[in-house]
Amino acid sequence: MAHQHVLDGYTILDFTHALAGPSGTRIMADMGAEVIKIEIAPNGDMTRALPYMHNGRSGYFVQQNRGKKSLCLNPKTPEGLDIIKGLIKTADVFIENYSPGAIGRMGLGWDVVHAINPRTVMCSISAFGQTGPLSHLPGYDYIAAGYAGILDNIGYPDGPPLMTGMAIGDVSTGVNAYAAVVTALLERARTNVGQYLDITLLDTYFHLHEINVQMYSGSKGAIKPTRFGHLHSSVAPIGVFKGRDKYIFILSTPKDWPAFCKVIEREDLIEAPGYATVQERAENRYALAEIIQAWCATQKDDDTIINKFREAHLPVAPILSVPEALAEPHVIERRVAPPDDDRGLGDWRFPRAPMRFSKYPDLEGLQAPFLGEHNAFILEKHLGYGADRIKALQDAGVLVAESIPLAAN
Repeated sequence: MAHQHVLDGYTILDFTHALAGPSGTRIMADMGAEVIKIEIAPNGDMTRALPYMHNGRSGYFVQQNRGKKSLCLNPKTPEGLDIIKGLIKTADVFIENYSPGAIGRMGLGWDVVHAINPRTVMCSISAFGQTGPLSHLPGYDYIAAGYAGILDNIGYPDGPPLMTGMAIGDVSTGVNAYAAVVTALLERARTNVGQYLDITLLDTYFHLHEINVQMYSGSKGAIKPTRFGHLHSSVAPIGVFKGRDKYIFILSTPKDWPAFCKVIEREDLIEAPGYATVQERAENRYALAEIIQAWCATQKDDDTIINKFREAHLPVAPILSVPEALAEPHVIERRVAPPDDDRGLGDWRFPRAPMRFSKYPDLEGLQAPFLGEHNAFILEKHLGYGADRIKALQDAGVLVAESIPLAAN
């Protein structure tokens, strides 16, 4: 039988909530896996209540849970715990992102999972990891960013550290979890035995450091990286410049420096004292920025600035707002955030998974589940439960499901 996508045939038990875990398992759903989202009764994933809300449905939740099936139960009941254990028996992956120790207290630690099904890959996602002095603490994206030296490098030297408007750590951790899970499945194909994965926000954020860690370490502490505002402190020119109307990101790599000088009509700077080397340009970045800014002010418009760099095959970008980015023809043609039609939200746009495969087109029409929408389907298919048994579990409050609007059926 032909596969729909690369993970078609794999079953993922997704016991995650919020963002880091769901973003990773969303990729797995996009890749064709059957993702069973286990939600704790009675309210399920807390993001079901996060904005933007429309017709009682959360765009935040839908974005990270498209293509999944929802099983809403109470894992603190013997029956609820037995259901999860029964699903583990045939699951390829069991992934969770509760605080370290919580999954063990539920009776679903790695020792239990591995005993139930030695082939299952288990992945735990947390802020700080399963071991270490901070492991017991709760944490989210910005908390890990604070510990990793990331927030201290965002902003201006004479101002406070700044937040970003993106969940860079959460989503990147989800991608790392996806990569680790798929790699573990590849290894399982050789050994027929699963393994345990410990994925953290803190590790992910440290991995995002491009230059700071090695620069501080290599200089034996002489260089202490900190926030540098709109101009890169170590490589120049790299930064934000004001065009005639809007802001533009302009940069030059060391090899492009002569070509860059030619574009800004200052070929005299190529070998000039104070600008000839990478280190000199970094030390004199503010004076260099004034030269570049003065040149920008002489140009007809922003398009002229951008086109001159493009004609020289040098990197440059307009700094677009979200509406402008969504309207960018390149983004539209490559379906980076394609139009979608959710059963509750209606017409919407969500960022797609960034992986592209030559053998498989994107799966179209994936829907996020309503709470407990697939209770009966999952229990019948995977555990062989009959209708009477399922109804008894519903009546006892072990299973919970919301009413699905008629328009969504």
